Amino acid sequence: MAVAAFPNWLMLERFVFRRDDEGSFPDNTKAPIRASGTTSWNAPFRIAFCLAEPPLPSRLYAQLPRFPDPRKHIPLAIMATHRHLLLLRIATNTPALGLVQDFLVYNAYDPSSLKALQPCTEPYTDYTRTGDNLPRGPPLQEGKQRLLTVKSMGLLCRGEDEQEFAVAELLVFKDIHSKVYADICLLRSSTSAGPVLGGTWNSMRLPILGIDNVNDPWHLCCWDTDTVVPFNRSLCWIDYHRGILICDVFGDPIPTVSFLAFPLDEFPSAHTHNQIKPSSWLYRGVSAIDDDGVLKFVNVTRHDGIGHGELKSGSGFTITCHTLTLGSMVWELEYKITSAELWSSNPHLPHTILMFPQVNVDRPYVVHFLISEFKYVIRKMWVVSIDMSTRTVESISQYINGKDGLKTDDADFTRRKSGAPTSFLPCEFSRFLRLSRC
Repeated sequence: MAVAAFPNWLMLERFVFRRDDEGSFPDNTKAPIRASGTTSWNAPFRIAFCLAEPPLPSRLYAQLPRFPDPRKHIPLAIMATHRHLLLLRIATNTPALGLVQDFLVYNAYDPSSLKALQPCTEPYTDYTRTGDNLPRGPPLQEGKQRLLTVKSMGLLCRGEDEQEFAVAELLVFKDIHSKVYADICLLRSSTSAGPVLGGTWNSMRLPILGIDNVNDPWHLCCWDTDTVVPFNRSLCWIDYHRGILICDVFGDPIPTVSFLAFPLDEFPSAHTHNQIKPSSWLYRGVSAIDDDGVLKFVNVTRHDGIGHGELKSGSGFTITCHTLTLGSMVWELEYKITSAELWSSNPHLPHTILMFPQVNVDRPYVVHFLISEFKYVIRKMWVVSIDMSTRTVESISQYINGKDGLKTDDADFTRRKSGAPTSFLPCEFSRFLRLSRC
């Protein structure tokens, strides 16, 4: 594959395309970036990337021949990505140890192999006890490992050639005295190590800074991480219903954690949590633009008050974008656009709700959205790219082809996305693939 063929960044599908037989696993022409590995329980596997220029999505294929039926078990998950690294989790149930997790790092500078993280053997937190210090449970039995929460884990690179990296899990804990803490399990390592990456897992309990509102402790105790975004020297745990927990995971001697609320007209209350939370992640997106040193928060506000589904007849929505500059803790409004303005300027744009906003990393004035039909269980979906500076639709490309998709090799993908749509994962490792082959 020519050097110039690798995109500068990717919109990676979070869905892993499991294709165990040779006939369905893509060949080198379709998925030229390939790697193989073996789990801690000696199960071999292969992965392959099919890369595409945004707004087309990229894919990760997996060949897992010695794993349970894919209809019963999803062993491989894409955890996180930053710069040239991608973090994967592979898991299975074993008769001797029960559920086992392996965490593997893919390095674009060494694109044919995967390296395993050290297993986490930190004791679980004893939540029957409270206090400023982390109460630890009993040591794990020999051969056992601590199971980490996939949804709450992030990855961050730093240092010369960005060889240093950190992997962290963050969970929020509120004690009986209404004090709120961040319980963190953290590994710091380096890609310069051997086949198994070095480093030691450490767990700690940290206070959460920036809690100014009397209601903030209540909001944080209901925290539910939707995604984790690396930004500069920090990891940002994001609850799209509330805001961001910003942690400098390389902090010396220990990290710090700060809370930053989203710039919402009305902060969620106890009465709206159950109504709004299930849908907020559909219409909000945080994107890190490293070259500009900013975080962008795009929010699509429905005018009809419906959580999920087709817009009510005659209704619309408003899109706002706020930016957070590196070193600041204050959101600045960048633009505000209504659906009426978009539909007036772009007659071919369907009058439906825009979901899963993703800012274009190379052109931050462009935002990519998903739109969907809601009439059928198996749906058609499209990716819409809009230049927000001119309010112009750049492209509309089909993403899911409804019932016709059930007749293809991607029937599993069509069913999953119809019932449980998700955002894309922005990645830059393709840029480093290009550099590694120069």
